[in-house]
Amino acid sequence: MLQTILSRILEQDETAFYHFQAGFREAQHRNWSYNSLKEILLSLKNHPTTQLCLILDAMDESEELYRRDIIKLLCQLCLEGNSCNIKVFLASRPVAELRHRIQKHHVITLQEENGRDIYKLVNDFLGQELELSGDTLGQATEYISTHAQGVFVWVDLVQKELLDYVERGGNKEGILCVLKDIPYEELHDFYSIMLKRIGTRRDRDIQDTVKIFRFVLFARRPLTVIELYNTLAIPENSRPRFLPCDKAFQNITTEMEKGIVHYGGNFLETKGLKGTSLDTRNTTIP
Repeated sequence: MLQTILSRILEQDETAFYHFQAGFREAQHRNWSYNSLKEILLSLKNHPTTQLCLILDAMDESEELYRRDIIKLLCQLCLEGNSCNIKVFLASRPVAELRHRIQKHHVITLQEENGRDIYKLVNDFLGQELELSGDTLGQATEYISTHAQGVFVWVDLVQKELLDYVERGGNKEGILCVLKDIPYEELHDFYSIMLKRIGTRRDRDIQDTVKIFRFVLFARRPLTVIELYNTLAIPENSRPRFLPCDKAFQNITTEMEKGIVHYGGNFLETKGLKGTSLDTRNTTIP
């Protein structure tokens, strides 16, 4: 992270190289040391011509070993009296190290700002999409809104889980039990459950899932839906000059996107290109 920040700064302001010289001579052909990178970044606060705006997301997902040290460094950058005009925007879920350090700085508590929006989103989904009502609707809406902590990504994942549960014939009265089994403190735990669920499928489905992930992760550009779905027609251990027959593509139907969501285990989503959101041939998989 520090290497990336310093590299971007140097690209935009070559006059800042003065602060890099000592570290450059010390490192030569070796990797730059962690302490050297910190010293360089901190020295920029006295650079008279530099204006910095640093935006760091998901600080709560960083390693605890370095998090406290990095937060302390960022706070030092923003002290009044520095020659350089530095602003740091730090996005994070609540963590103890951050709460302790930022008391003197401006704080936007996300759940206080978007709590109403999340509540409305959840209530509309449960009431209209899942057709819940009465106490079940109220309790489920309150539970999701309270545990979301302002994170829309978590809400979206929960909605997909509940929709999948209902579509598999789950009892609507059991939705509260399903909700309580979903981790809410760490998204990593949620992702682990999603991956384990994929692992319980039949071998053929798992092979198709692995195949799709390979194409998505290593493609040079986002793939269209029909391109990704065509990958399923490629047989395992195919010859380098594989020529698919018409029969191999017989599964390409209007249900392509649902199939991708199924095989992707909710890790993949489709996004329509501008002006072509209904054309699955132009819909991309990020």
